Amino acid sequence: MLLRSGCSTTTDHHYVFPASAGDLFAAEVDTARALGIRFHPCRGAMDLGRSDGGLPPDSLVEDRDTILAAYEDVVARFHDKSPGAMTRVALAPTSPFSVTRELLVETAELARRLGVRLHTHVAETVDEQDFCREHFGMRPLEYLEDAGWLGGDVWLAHCIHLNESECARMGHTGTGAAHCPSSNGRLGAGIAPVPSLLGAGAPVGLGVDGAASNESGALAEELRTALILGRAAAGPTALGVRDVLEMATLHGARCLGRDDEIGHLSVGALADIAVWRVDDLARAGIEDPVAALVLATAPHVELLIVDGSVVVESGELRTADEFALASALALASRRLSEAAIA
Repeated sequence: MLLRSGCSTTTDHHYVFPASAGDLFAAEVDTARALGIRFHPCRGAMDLGRSDGGLPPDSLVEDRDTILAAYEDVVARFHDKSPGAMTRVALAPTSPFSVTRELLVETAELARRLGVRLHTHVAETVDEQDFCREHFGMRPLEYLEDAGWLGGDVWLAHCIHLNESECARMGHTGTGAAHCPSSNGRLGAGIAPVPSLLGAGAPVGLGVDGAASNESGALAEELRTALILGRAAAGPTALGVRDVLEMATLHGARCLGRDDEIGHLSVGALADIAVWRVDDLARAGIEDPVAALVLATAPHVELLIVDGSVVVESGELRTADEFALASALALASRRLSEAAIA
C-alpha cells in the first residue's frame, strides 16, 4: 500500500524477535528489495520486562549483550552508506518504558561509532509521560535528551505530548519527528503539535504506523489527515496543503538524513518520482494541483519510479502479484492468531 500510494522510501521499526522466529530482519530487507522500495529498517529492541518494572511481557525482551551484538550484525550485513543506497539501517530501542537507560546510552554510543541513525517512540501517550515522571523524575523527551538522544542523527515517532519548550529543543537540536496522524487519531492518543515543531525548525515527516493501528497503510491519505487534524488542533491557518506535501517529501528525507538525495525534484537528485492524475472526477474544478492531491479523495499513484525503475504503473504494482501477497498475508495472520490462542 505504501508503494501504491506513491511512497518511494520507507522505514520500519521492528522490535519483537522471538528466538524461534528465524532471521526476521533479513526477511524484511529481502522483501523490500524484491518490491523495489527504498528502505531504512530499524533494528528495535526491548530489555525492560514487566518483572523489572517495564511494560513488555518478559517473553518479548532480550538481554543487552544480545541486543548490542544484533545491532552490529545487521549493520554489517545490510547497511549501505554509499550514495544512492537502497538500504540503510537504524538502531532503535523501542521506547523509554520498554528499555533500560543503559541500553539507550549504549545504543546511542554504538550508532554514532558505526555511523548510523537512531530512532525510538516518544511522547505517544499520557501513560508514557506518567511512567517517565514516576521512574525517572523527567518527562519523556527530557529523559531521552539526558541519555544523549537528541540530535540531527535522530528521529522520534509520534511526539504527541510535547510542550512548547520541548518543540524548541527538537528544532534547536535538529531532531526529527515521524508524525502518524491516522494512527494517533484512531487510537485516541492525541495529535502532535506539528505547527510548533515546524516553526521551531524540526523536520517533521509523515508515517502510517503499523497495521495494528492503521489498516490503510497508504501514505497519500496521511497528507489530508495531517492537514485536517492539524487545523482542528491549532486553527485554520496552522497548516497549508504545501506544508503537508513538504512533510511527506523533503521533511521525511531530512528525518532519514537523505535530503541531499531524495524528497525533491532537482538536478542531481535520485530518480525517485511519483506521478498522480489530478484531472479525474474527484479533483474536477480544483485549480491548485497540490490542493487537488491533498484535499480530494486520496488517489493511487499513476506512476512510481524508484531509483530509476518503474515500480507502479497505471496504478498497479509491477514488482509483485498483489493477490498472491494478500493471500499470503491472510494466511500468516491466521497462523499468528491461532498460535496466540493455543
